Amino acid sequence: MKVIDHLLGAIRKAALYNPEIHVKPACILWPDRDRQWQAVIPRLQIELPELFVLGEYVPDERTGPAIWLRCVLAGSTEDVTVPEQPPILYLPGVSRQDLRAVESCADNLKPLAELQYQGSYMVATEW
Repeated sequence: MKVIDHLLGAIRKAALYNPEIHVKPACILWPDRDRQWQAVIPRLQIELPELFVLGEYVPDERTGPAIWLRCVLAGSTEDVTVPEQPPILYLPGVSRQDLRAVESCADNLKPLAELQYQGSYMVATEW
């Protein structure tokens, strides 16, 4: 098995849930404060059509600001279609703690803060 296959499996595993006791997560949040995974994201996006990135608005690259990501989740963007599986939101430069305190959350992240209650977190250090 190639490293990329193991990585893809671990990422998709984050979206698994038991429908008998849980609801489907709205998304998978992948915070990466130190941007350790940023270099492989373009390669992962080739394999994972559900992977979106917080950043400058470049819809062809499935990248945009927090408010655009919320619109993607809501299905209200014409430029992007969301696959059946829960979208994965890669958040470079953002830590889990940045989203925790909603009141003190940076304005540019506030549209994503409530997703911590509707989605799941992907913890890359557990791989």
